[in-house]
Amino acid sequence: MDSTLHQFSKKIILISLLIALLTFGLNYIISTNLISSSWPILILFFLSISLLVHRFLLKKSSENHGKFINAFLLTTTIKLLLFLAVILIYVLLNRDDAIGFILTFFAYYLIYTSFEIFSILKILRRTQK
Repeated sequence: MDSTLHQFSKKIILISLLIALLTFGLNYIISTNLISSSWPILILFFLSISLLVHRFLLKKSSENHGKFINAFLLTTTIKLLLFLAVILIYVLLNRDDAIGFILTFFAYYLIYTSFEIFSILKILRRTQK
């Protein structure tokens, strides 16, 4: 588990750095209201959540298959509710940055979620063999 978590951590940190560079560059090309000024915090938020969830799911993948499925569904539900709460609170507090925040949040959500699912499926295929 430790080597798998270490590999995942290295890859997701690299992806986070690439996202940061891309966002930084796009900030100068695209209209400033389409990218939230809080994008660095969002990257750290998604990085932290991804690492915590992945570690939790790795522990559950070594146990009973049914427990892993329950854990996966539980973490997905909690993440969605947490993400919705973050969006709602931010938009209510910062109406001027609402569109940029939602667009930035959604783009990061797609990238990080795709990588998480890809990584979990890779681990599950290995454990089923």
